[in-house]
Amino acid sequence: MSQINQLEQLGLNENEAKTYLALLKLGQTNISRLSSELSVPRTTLYYSIAGLKEKGFAFERVSAKKRLFSPRSPEFLAKKAENQLENAKEINNRVNDLIPSLKKLASNPVSYSQVTYFEGKESVWQVFEIILRSNKDSYWFGFGEAFLKNYDFDSFVTNFSKKRRQFGRTKSYNIIPPFEGARKIERRGETDFQEFRFLKSDQDFNAGICIFADKIAIFSCDKNLSATLIQGIAIAEIANTMFMMIWETLS
Repeated sequence: MSQINQLEQLGLNENEAKTYLALLKLGQTNISRLSSELSVPRTTLYYSIAGLKEKGFAFERVSAKKRLFSPRSPEFLAKKAENQLENAKEINNRVNDLIPSLKKLASNPVSYSQVTYFEGKESVWQVFEIILRSNKDSYWFGFGEAFLKNYDFDSFVTNFSKKRRQFGRTKSYNIIPPFEGARKIERRGETDFQEFRFLKSDQDFNAGICIFADKIAIFSCDKNLSATLIQGIAIAEIANTMFMMIWETLS
């Protein structure tokens, strides 16, 4: 049986199977190189990649405006095949045996986080738009002048405010160093959608975090401007709790 046929038995269609095999050969790659390798139009490949991502065979990251795609390891396929080839009766028996212990664990469900990386000013702005599009209040910590020098601060605030009104009038809560840019916003009275509490120390930051919905965004300009977006209910909840503990001490 060919590799294509074997992958089809794991739930892929023919195009998805060919794309997955090409990803294994190339490793992390972009759509142009993948299109050249398979001699397939890019538009067709996007459908195949979407299917692979949905079925867990591939994942994507964004770097400097480029979308990069990588395959899951062959070991992942071995586990998937093992699960799918189990005899139906045997699976049923095993599940029945597991039910008592699973009930004991039901109060502690496992939550898996998803992580996406962004690099470069334009890519990082995509994260800000994700925050705005969530239409949820957001909680920010850090972001001193060392970070915001990467943006024209006034233009950034104006653009963020404009987008916020476009996507929905949510509110942001900010714990930041007492630098002049933030103080100026307070003096101008631009606090209809944001509230500031300033750290007692003048310590500056070249990084910051934002907690919103079920996600945490971590921003950094240590070397290159970048952001890491983590999606996971449990981690977002504990981060929000820690934020509010600090928030209350600064009231």
